[in-house]
Amino acid sequence: MKKRIFRYLKHLLLTLLVLSAFGVLFGLYHGASLHYGDHPLMYTIGNEGPYVFYENDSTVSVNYIKGNKDDGFYVDKKEHSSTSEVSATSYFQIDSSQFNFTIKHNITSPKTTYTDGNPIIALSDIEGGYKTFRDFLITNKVIDTQLNWTFGKGHLVLVGDFMDRGWSVTQVLWFIYKLEQEAEKQGGYVHFIIGNHELKNMQGNFDSAAEKYLAAARILEKKQSELYDTNSFIGKWLSSKNAIELINGNLFAHGGLHPK
Repeated sequence: MKKRIFRYLKHLLLTLLVLSAFGVLFGLYHGASLHYGDHPLMYTIGNEGPYVFYENDSTVSVNYIKGNKDDGFYVDKKEHSSTSEVSATSYFQIDSSQFNFTIKHNITSPKTTYTDGNPIIALSDIEGGYKTFRDFLITNKVIDTQLNWTFGKGHLVLVGDFMDRGWSVTQVLWFIYKLEQEAEKQGGYVHFIIGNHELKNMQGNFDSAAEKYLAAARILEKKQSELYDTNSFIGKWLSSKNAIELINGNLFAHGGLHPK
């Protein structure tokens, strides 16, 4: 009798596990998201930014979202000449850190081929995970603990999908932009290869984006698609990037190439 009860309970447990796994996979397939051990501050919108938009041919606005859900949010907006360099700061709420950078408006497309023999570090699919990205670069001595470029003339290759899913996409993108400038000063390179998730956001497909960015767009009184279109600085910068590059005999593309 005890053996029969034990077998019954074992089969019941296995059935529940299979159904639970199926339910999770079904939900993920249809656009649901799975959160385990999330830090509560990752959902915070206060100090989010900067969001930089071209107001007209001669003016850009630099916008930060301030406030909190209890007292309300507001936009700290400052306008600048579209030809002037602008000092900016990006905040990361989870560990109360920040980094500074300069917004420059001379956006140009990078080369597609490099043959200098310098070292390469490549990674992909950060998907809005700023802390993971930052800590990886520190551990591998691409940057120091003060977030300064230390990889000399090396090539940091970011092989797509640095956007979507995560809650610190803004920080990831501006951090890449910051490191591009610092690497260039030392004769190094940051190669940001466009992946499918960058393309999705640039094309207005946000089915994998964190809900935070829909809220941010509403506070900014923008459509979500306007965060990354060519009227935004980040959108214009993203649109300048390559989908494939050849670096010291190594071909880099997100997801590989079609056999034909």
